[in-house]
Amino acid sequence: MKFTLQIRKMIFPAAVLLMLSAHVFADTTDGQVFNLGEVVVSGEKTAATKATTVTEVSMEEIAAKGATTAAEALKFLPGVYVQYGGKGDAHVSIRGFEQRQVKILIDGVPARESYFGTVDLAMLPADAISKITITKGASSALYGSNTMGGVINIITRKGSKLSQTSVSASFGDYDTAHYSANHGGALGNEGIINYWIGAGYQASDGYRLSGDFNAHNTDNGLGTSYNEDGGARDLSDYQKKNLDMKIGYDPGGESSLYLSFDYVDNDRGIPTFYNRYWAYDHWKQWQLNLAGEHRISELLKLKARLYYVSHEDGITDVSWDADHTTGGKKWFEKSYYDDDTMGGELQTTLNIVSWNTLRIGVNFMEDNHQEGNYLSDDCYNVLKGWSPVGWEPEEEYTAQTWTLALEDEITLFEKLSVVLGVSYDVFEPTKTSSQPEPGKTDAVNPQIGLVYALDKETSLHASVGQKTRFPSLKELYSDLVGGNPDLEPEQTLAYEVGAAHTFTGEIRTNLAFFYNDVDDLIDTTKIDGESVYININKAVIYGVEAGIAIPVTQAMDVSLNYTYMSTEDKSNNGRDLEGRPRHRVNLGLGYRFSFGLTADLNASYNCKQYWENAGTYEWEELPDYFLLNLKLTQKLPRIGKLAPEIFVLGTNLLDEDYYETNGPEPGFNFLAGVNLKF
Repeated sequence: MKFTLQIRKMIFPAAVLLMLSAHVFADTTDGQVFNLGEVVVSGEKTAATKATTVTEVSMEEIAAKGATTAAEALKFLPGVYVQYGGKGDAHVSIRGFEQRQVKILIDGVPARESYFGTVDLAMLPADAISKITITKGASSALYGSNTMGGVINIITRKGSKLSQTSVSASFGDYDTAHYSANHGGALGNEGIINYWIGAGYQASDGYRLSGDFNAHNTDNGLGTSYNEDGGARDLSDYQKKNLDMKIGYDPGGESSLYLSFDYVDNDRGIPTFYNRYWAYDHWKQWQLNLAGEHRISELLKLKARLYYVSHEDGITDVSWDADHTTGGKKWFEKSYYDDDTMGGELQTTLNIVSWNTLRIGVNFMEDNHQEGNYLSDDCYNVLKGWSPVGWEPEEEYTAQTWTLALEDEITLFEKLSVVLGVSYDVFEPTKTSSQPEPGKTDAVNPQIGLVYALDKETSLHASVGQKTRFPSLKELYSDLVGGNPDLEPEQTLAYEVGAAHTFTGEIRTNLAFFYNDVDDLIDTTKIDGESVYININKAVIYGVEAGIAIPVTQAMDVSLNYTYMSTEDKSNNGRDLEGRPRHRVNLGLGYRFSFGLTADLNASYNCKQYWENAGTYEWEELPDYFLLNLKLTQKLPRIGKLAPEIFVLGTNLLDEDYYETNGPEPGFNFLAGVNLKF
């Protein structure tokens, strides 16, 4: 504890001195961006990407944050909120929509656990990412179904003609150690074949809670459903290994073909939640992605993708003594999931006349889920007399999703463009184990967007569109948490109007108002004491996002964004939806010193969010909190072609003691390490 306080005393004064500095903006290294991983190429700045809010995070911005995972790279963004779920996995919400309502893609592939329909964003290492694109509101119809809250596409890195190698190592509290190595380049003099390979290893005994954490507090201390006593949070340990490979044929122009493979092995604990003491004894996911494009003529271009995603995990109850034992409803002693997803898409772009671009897309995806649970004599179903001790019969569920989409982009005048879109989405469960088959469900989702350029510095946009999310396999069929085969799909009518303006001196500003009218929102309720998924009547989400980026000097920038969001659950007398902050302010500051030191500071203030207390089940307001992170990076003298640098990262510098819907959050933690680039 004394060592932590000494570190804080050294870092915090530096943070205060840098509060008038700023974050240095840098363009993404385009040669390493895997553009074929994009469904809609954001860099082309078409009306389809301008009609709603699109935010991009470059690899330089990710590094400046000190992010080690995709989840950390998404922090401090307007309208984007990263939280942790009941299994300790990192989830992101956009404008009040939870991750299950947001389509998460990795290089255009829906890389997720098919049963839950979500992905742990902490699984993907940050150094594998070239950029992240976040599309809010009425996203392009080409993305297909399940985009109520928007789309996040994580684009990985690819090789370029310039050969490059990087190695890094860093260390922190509780035996935290991170190692990574990456290499990319091209073959032959012309560099038509390029390649990329990256590997990493991360391990930790857990994250440190705040020194101000009170083990006897009645919200998440001892005796509560979190039963936390301070120090390292129980079961926050992890051991993660990853391997990423990509090879591409890219002769230039608009024809290319790439094959990529990504693998993650992420054994870890699951921080205690609802009196559950669980840990993953194995967690593995890999995906194979074949993508290509070819321009047949000036009028016609084709793009296609085939993919396969495999996910398997196993959870074990790890209760270790009488004071740390899964209580209440013990669902199983062991459980395993074996999921796979396969699919593909084909997209056609037609440029028949200069003022019109028509895109037609079709995609197909099949999800398969198998699970098994081993019950001991103290499990809920055994105590109820519903099941015997031992392995329950394996359950298997399969569902198919189809989408046919059209998007027409029309330039009406030099300054005015309109984009019209419609998708026809179909969801059909084809294997339901012993559960009833709900049958085929379909939806037609139209949308329209307008973009008006007042001048080179100012643009206006507006959009409205209907979006649909089909129920997940868990929501339809789970025996443990109240699956309901009669669920209807969720739908929202999403509205947005916004403006962007660049002032003299490259000061960039943006403003967006959004409104979502949500029908048939899926949530849980208690029926005869048991949780059941149902469609609640209605919810409304509305708010505003505003941002400004100021380059003070060539070495100094500042960025600031604010999000106001109101969420109303109409089925619960208009109370707020759980875990959605009403107000969020994010600040980015940084400075590049002439002697090679770069300082990057990020701050966030969050207030007025609510939760159902996990112990009392009362509806309560969560405490407000303020977070401050700082990364210092010092470049060292080059040694031939070797460019070394050292860094130190401090997160939650003020050691704020706060908690959210998943219990107590990390206090002050640090990483210190070295990067070597060749």
